[in-house]
Amino acid sequence: IIVQYIEEAWGNKAPILVPKDPYDRAIARFWAAFIDDKLVPCLRVVFTGQGEQQQKALEESVANLVVLEEALRTTPCSSGKLYFGGDEIGFVDIALAGVSAFVKALEKITNSGFTDMPLLSAWIDRICEDNRVKEIMLDPAKVQESIAALRLIL
Repeated sequence: IIVQYIEEAWGNKAPILVPKDPYDRAIARFWAAFIDDKLVPCLRVVFTGQGEQQQKALEESVANLVVLEEALRTTPCSSGKLYFGGDEIGFVDIALAGVSAFVKALEKITNSGFTDMPLLSAWIDRICEDNRVKEIMLDPAKVQESIAALRLIL
């Protein structure tokens, strides 16, 4: 909703976050909802849950990341591009950038390296190195430390 407000209030002065094409716009909204509705809740349980619940959430998180890897490979607005929305950071990139530090922490905690997700891994590295994002992004190492401390409390 806030993205729609920005587009309406600022018009051409705001960066284009959501594609103009209605089909591409719907695709972007779908993937942002996928991140918010599927990935984020699983990551939350991975870092705060225990036992079987945590293991199931870990498996679901990895499965959701594989789906995002496939989206980078096959979605017309992403395929062969630097970002989900094309050559510039867009709506989906912002949605996923918000949890990228947690994904990197998950990668370290599970010692997986996500070698079977080269496009997503490269995307995470690229988004984390972007100066506009780097300034406000959580430090994955600090996220990992915080999660370890939280797990001791739980």
